[in-house]
Amino acid sequence: MDKAKKLYINAPDGEFLRPYIERELPDCELVDSPDEADYTCAIVGLDTPTPSDCAMVLRCPYIVGTGMTGMPMEFARRIARGTFCHIKDTEARISLIHAVDVAVAVRLTLGQSSEYVITDGCEHTIRDFAEALAWRIDQKRIFTLKPLWARLLIGRSMLQFITSDHLTDGSEFASRFNFQPNNVCEYLRTHVYDDESL
Repeated sequence: MDKAKKLYINAPDGEFLRPYIERELPDCELVDSPDEADYTCAIVGLDTPTPSDCAMVLRCPYIVGTGMTGMPMEFARRIARGTFCHIKDTEARISLIHAVDVAVAVRLTLGQSSEYVITDGCEHTIRDFAEALAWRIDQKRIFTLKPLWARLLIGRSMLQFITSDHLTDGSEFASRFNFQPNNVCEYLRTHVYDDESL
């Protein structure tokens, strides 16, 4: 396979991105990347002229979308079960991007050579993200607890996660490619899913 036409998405457990990318770029071949263990998806370029050393790398923060994995899915599971809580007086922040915008980023950069972080450009509070997920999950209610009680409900590792910042900076990519992604929390609250939606 010609590495000159390869784009890597650094998104552990990111196989759920495939249908989003296939819809955005129906002529793009999607393959696994056995030679790059850190990249779960390798996107092979279209039949367009590219430099011989071209390899674009897109590094993603937490990705939200149908079939999502990792911490966003853990949040959703806990919210659905009623075992997620907000922590009193905590405003920790997190960087996110929606899978639809990862696919757009692939379209914007395929065939080029560089490395970027991509985000939705917002510093969401973890509280706001959880509430947006709860809205999507039948408008579930999330209670707020003091740290000691929260630790008993959600465990030490989850408590540590939701009281710490998890931020990355995608401004360079947004500026370079005029990237205008969806605000993930607004998307969760307002997107109307239909037969065409993923």
